[in-house]
Amino acid sequence: MSLAWRLLKTAVISLWAFRSYAALMMIGLIIGIASLTVIHQIGQGAQQVVSSRMASMGFGADAFYISSGGGRLGVRRGMKRAITLTPQDAASISQVDGVAHVVPHKNVARTQVTAGGNNTNTRVRGATPGWAAARNWPLLQGRFVSLTDIRQSARVAVLGTTVVRELFGDVDPVGRRLRIGRTPFIVVGVLKSKGSSGWRDRDDIILVPLSTATKRLSRDDKLSGMRVTMTDASRVEEVKTEVTNVLRENHSLLPGVPDDFLIITPDELMKLITRQSRSLVAMLTFVSAVSLFVSGVVIMNIMLVAVSERAYEIGVRRAVGARRRDILYQILMESLIVAAAGGVCGLLVGLLLSYLATWLLAIPTAFSPTGFLWALGFSAGVGLLFGVAPAKKAAGLHPVEALR
Repeated sequence: MSLAWRLLKTAVISLWAFRSYAALMMIGLIIGIASLTVIHQIGQGAQQVVSSRMASMGFGADAFYISSGGGRLGVRRGMKRAITLTPQDAASISQVDGVAHVVPHKNVARTQVTAGGNNTNTRVRGATPGWAAARNWPLLQGRFVSLTDIRQSARVAVLGTTVVRELFGDVDPVGRRLRIGRTPFIVVGVLKSKGSSGWRDRDDIILVPLSTATKRLSRDDKLSGMRVTMTDASRVEEVKTEVTNVLRENHSLLPGVPDDFLIITPDELMKLITRQSRSLVAMLTFVSAVSLFVSGVVIMNIMLVAVSERAYEIGVRRAVGARRRDILYQILMESLIVAAAGGVCGLLVGLLLSYLATWLLAIPTAFSPTGFLWALGFSAGVGLLFGVAPAKKAAGLHPVEALR
């Protein structure tokens, strides 16, 4: 312990004497570690946002989503795709062992909506009474679609807050009339605000009874999708397989024919998001790694210059009994101290930039102890790796030649 303390003390004194060199060596490391920290913070923040949004949409571990049309998750499909699900499919799925609830919906093309002298173009969706509860979307005021509304194909509507703002302003919309296309409706409720999800404003929506959407607006009984809740989350793959078999049988799909529907589980969605973001993170990490490599080269070159300037000092130490390994350890200690200091400073700068990104640009970030350890590990590794050459040069100086 006394040897390590002595080396540390000597290294700090030497670095202070050459503090301008030390500052130059730290700059590159600060930039590289700060970049890595920001990238890690943004990645962690994005995962937390995705998880929270999935939970707020009711996309928990005990549920999965079925969408009309085939294809694969994450693969862009054409502008037109077949609407293949039917109310009979929903009824069949509700009979599958392990299924607790089936909540279907019908998407209507973006439609012109008017109220008084105001108008907007918004999404309209046919829903059932369980739709709001399935997505953890409470009401701000009024009521939601009821079973009576479904049976009567009632012309009632529940609005998102964006639609309320654009059509009614500060006026209470409940009980007022609006037109979806040419069909009159009465507003019976307003949903609480959910905010935006990427480029989509989730509050820019109107919900009507499912039967009203199929009979009065789209005039077909096809379903756009349905949310399936299970009694046991551990049986997700088993239930998914059974539901797939039921749908293929209902749609008379022969063996070898691709599914004309898509089942999306929370795990698959999270894997897709992780896979899509991984390439961007990898690219940014590569840029940061290049920055760290350059900073390591800078450290090595500056320390080589410093060793040349300190040749007399090294020669004196060798002349009074210092061994080669003492010089080697001291130079390595100096390199490690510079790298560690640069890593800590880079981490602090990265945390500050992450905070500013969240505050000024609304980019989600989250601190992780893993990122802290990676930053210190990277900086220490750079210091040791690129400090070897200067340390060997210093240890290899002959006392007589150095004193000249």
